[in-house]
Formats: sequence, structure tokens, C-alpha cells
Amino acid sequence: MTISLLTPRSSLKITRRWVNFSLAAAIGLLTPALAHADVSVSVDKGQESSQHKVSGAGAPDSSNGGGGGGKSHGGYGGGGSKSTTDETTGSVFYTVTVRNLANAAAKGVTLEYHIFNKTSNTATGQPTTISVDDLTATSTFDLDPNAKKDIETTDIPKKSTHTVTPGSTDKKSGKVTPGTQSSTSTSVMGWVVYIKHNDKLVHTYMSTDTILEEVAKINKGSSGGGASSF
Repeated sequence: MTISLLTPRSSLKITRRWVNFSLAAAIGLLTPALAHADVSVSVDKGQESSQHKVSGAGAPDSSNGGGGGGKSHGGYGGGGSKSTTDETTGSVFYTVTVRNLANAAAKGVTLEYHIFNKTSNTATGQPTTISVDDLTATSTFDLDPNAKKDIETTDIPKKSTHTVTPGSTDKKSGKVTPGTQSSTSTSVMGWVVYIKHNDKLVHTYMSTDTILEEVAKINKGSSGGGASSF
């Protein structure tokens, strides 16, 4: 994943990996130089990628589908039936804002965040499968007294696909083949932001109080359901 910041891109260490999160990662010690009360963190509700404020931000990432969006309809033949597919694609980005509420400068503040992009797959007669992609990046910077830092993510893909194959009847044998449906949906389910100073965790901000539990449950495979019937 590529992250676009208001600071040079070279300050980033970027990774993409499947989530294997531990709740213990959210526990840390405060440091005298920077305390929880000295900093605040906020994340916006997400915007379409065309709304990037930073010049050059949101460049398409070929590994995740990139930016842009649209809706397409397609069809193909098979076994005497014609399948139709409705597909909507696009991307969003988020702005993370860090504020230094203290009257002293904060040197070497590290922001680390994880955006959890969930993909759900359903198909007639098949169990639902869910996976989570952890899109993460870190950046270290200084904050003047009462100053703030805005960090924009790059484009995060979202997608919705629904395919319908109608049933058919063989004219010779009379055998009936039932119709099927399948759907795939990809969207952001939440995020976690960590603020560190001198390698100590100072602040943890989560989209919801249960986001880590939800991610852990999916990662363990316990969120899969029974066969989909639509």
C-alpha cells in the first residue's frame, strides 16, 4: 500500500499483510515527555478519492485496484443460460489528524495506523467467506506547541459485485438446473491508530470499541456462516 502524506513519502515504512492482531498490542506505558492528555487523534468518515486535498495524493495503486469508480453490467453464456453481473468499483481515503495540545513541542512523534478492509464472498449453496486485509503505515514527525498534523491515506479500494445465473431445463432429458447467485463486497470495516513516543505507546484510537475483537474473530475463521440461500 502507498500512503500519501503532507511530509515526504520517503519518511514512510509501508507494509501490506493479513491481519493477525493481538489485543495486547493496544497496551502501553506513558512517557513523561508526551502524555495521553497532550495529544488528540481524529479520523474523518472517509471521502471519495477525487476529493484528495494533497497534490499528487491518491495515485492508483496497481496492487489494490487503484482509484476511480464506476458501474458495469456484463453477461456471458454457459450451459444454455446467460449470466449477468452488476459491478460497482471505486476507492476512498481517510484523513488522520494529530493535535499537540501541550504548550511544549513534541519531538519524534510516531503515528501508526491500520485500516481493515473486509471482503465478503457469498454464493448459492456455499458457505460465506470473510477475510480482512490490514493496510498499515507509519510516519514519524515533530509537532509544535498547539499544532496539528493531517495525514491522508492513499486510495483504499471498495467493490461490489453481484452475478445471477438463471436456471435452465434440458429440452431432451427434462433435467432442471436451478439458478445461482454470487456476491462479493469489499469495504472498510474500521481502523486503529497508535501514537508512540520514544517507542512507548501514548494513545490508541479505534473506530469502535470492538473493532479488534471483530477482526480477531474473522481472522480465526469463526465468522463464516452456513450455506447461502439468497
